[in-house]
Amino acid sequence: MGYEQISAEQFSHAEGVGDWRVLGEHAYAVFRTGSFVKGLALVNAIGELAEAANHHPDLKLGYPSLAVHLTTHDTGTLTTADLDLAQRISAAARDLGVAGDPDAVQAWE
Repeated sequence: MGYEQISAEQFSHAEGVGDWRVLGEHAYAVFRTGSFVKGLALVNAIGELAEAANHHPDLKLGYPSLAVHLTTHDTGTLTTADLDLAQRISAAARDLGVAGDPDAVQAWE
């Protein structure tokens, strides 16, 4: 498997996940892209990260934000795979000059 189950507390207290909120067994983030083009750039960056990790988030691209939902489908819980990808997604957003908005996070299916 290559990953371990982690608690919401372990996820939330890790470095590099300030953009994220855990709701139930899922992690969510909202990134304020400001434009559809910048949102697409972030989606493409996330796509590359997800393929490299073989771990795929759910994405909702709108204007002017991108919502991201992470969970490990095999276990129905948060795992180290989610934590690692969340950290990489936040770093990619920072590289693109896109800010996270953790107060805007809502659960969705």
